[in-house]
Amino acid sequence: MPRLLKVFLCHASQDKPEVLKLHRNLKRRNIKPWLDQMDLLPGENWEIEIPNALFSSDVILVCLSKNSVDKEGYVQKEISFALDKALEKPDGTIFIVPVKLEECELPKKLARFQAVDLFRKDGFNRLLLGLNKRAKELGDEIAPITLEETRQRPIKTPKPEIKKEEPKENKHVPEVKQPLAYLPKKKEETKKQEPAQPKLAPVNFRPFAIGGGVITILLGFIFGANYLINHLPSTETPTVSPSKTSRPPTSTVTNVPPTPTITFTPTPGLGSTMIGEDGMTLVFVPAGEFTMGDNSLYEQPIHQVFLDAYWIDQTEVTNAMYAKCVDANQCNPPSNTSSYTHDTYFGNSQFDNYPVIRVSWNDANDYCFWAGRRLPTEAEWEKAARGTNASIYPWGNDDPKDNLLNFKSNVGDTTEVGGYPQGASIYGALDMSGNVWEWVEDWYDENYYRTSPSSNPLGPDSGQYKVLRGGSWYYNFYDVVRSARRYGYDPSSSYYDIGFRCSRSP
Repeated sequence: MPRLLKVFLCHASQDKPEVLKLHRNLKRRNIKPWLDQMDLLPGENWEIEIPNALFSSDVILVCLSKNSVDKEGYVQKEISFALDKALEKPDGTIFIVPVKLEECELPKKLARFQAVDLFRKDGFNRLLLGLNKRAKELGDEIAPITLEETRQRPIKTPKPEIKKEEPKENKHVPEVKQPLAYLPKKKEETKKQEPAQPKLAPVNFRPFAIGGGVITILLGFIFGANYLINHLPSTETPTVSPSKTSRPPTSTVTNVPPTPTITFTPTPGLGSTMIGEDGMTLVFVPAGEFTMGDNSLYEQPIHQVFLDAYWIDQTEVTNAMYAKCVDANQCNPPSNTSSYTHDTYFGNSQFDNYPVIRVSWNDANDYCFWAGRRLPTEAEWEKAARGTNASIYPWGNDDPKDNLLNFKSNVGDTTEVGGYPQGASIYGALDMSGNVWEWVEDWYDENYYRTSPSSNPLGPDSGQYKVLRGGSWYYNFYDVVRSARRYGYDPSSSYYDIGFRCSRSP
């Protein structure tokens, strides 16, 4: 079902009256504009919701006037964010549009974008043409924009001519009342189409094949697996959960997983680790219940979830690990080999132990399959981050500090994985907050928690966005790096602060 084009209105507070007018006019043309005054709900944190809206927009309109061109403050942060995001778009894509509310000079950082003079007679129509081009770039997922005015304007009826009589002596001339000059206005309203609620269905995870040429090794593996099954800790009440076989890879890369060499501890439990074929250390998360969700708008309701035992990567996948998959022709290279501040990042040995970035969900999915693992479910990620005592952050409930995570642009880019051991979760997982956002398996649905199963939830069966978790080095808001915080992002997109980690069942 097509959705409306999402347009973010970046502006200074003194230009609010003109921007409100633009907001109303865009809504009449089958466009979904976002404006803080109209779209922020009472009690919502604007420092969270404004970046949220910027993050998910299709077009950013930067509204400018003589008063706001050189204004310092949050509007400049919005422009900087928009410019960073524009770098990820293909050449020729309409994404940032400077909108001049009056005659004024463009800031230097926006000078390369064609501006529209909204104060001129044809300004709004020219803006609509640009937005319509952007909608066509996005294809059938966007509902058509209404280029012509659909409201019926007031219709003037001609006033009847009233013949005046010559006054006569000793005669009273009656007062003549004028008829109504206008018919009432009529409005055509566009009915909003609500997306259908997706049906929930279990996700199947890929089994990975373990081959062996020597019978004794095979028998030893079977014996070890049987030992694990019969000797897992029994402190929790066991439940029967659906079997998992994996979704097929979504990219065109042909995946051939390597034969993993796995070292198990004799009895997995809290603090147990294992080594994956790619050299990644995995930490063990025992079976049991944990508290999932929070009181924030898209994390409600808080609920109890039971998960089977699983392993999860101790850190994000590194550049060096991902390069092995690329060299094996089983993964696509990152969309760009630079980072936010480094011209050469991926492929530079100096950053081998830094998190791989600029990889899409499809790329992350391919890598985990190649490494004999899978992306964690949203519930698995959250439990590994916050444990069973409903901690706000991986390290507990204390506010974030520089020694706990890479956050608030205090470094200005990614940092080496595992560089903040004091910020580890109870299971020993590192960098679950900050550094880079992390892809997880689930499709994003803001209302999923209201209907999700209480045992091993696998997320909606389909959707438009995939879930990101953990926040990144770029953000300045404590709320973004909470363990319960969730975002949706286009699975085919990549960005300079998005990476991933993998997981696997016992």
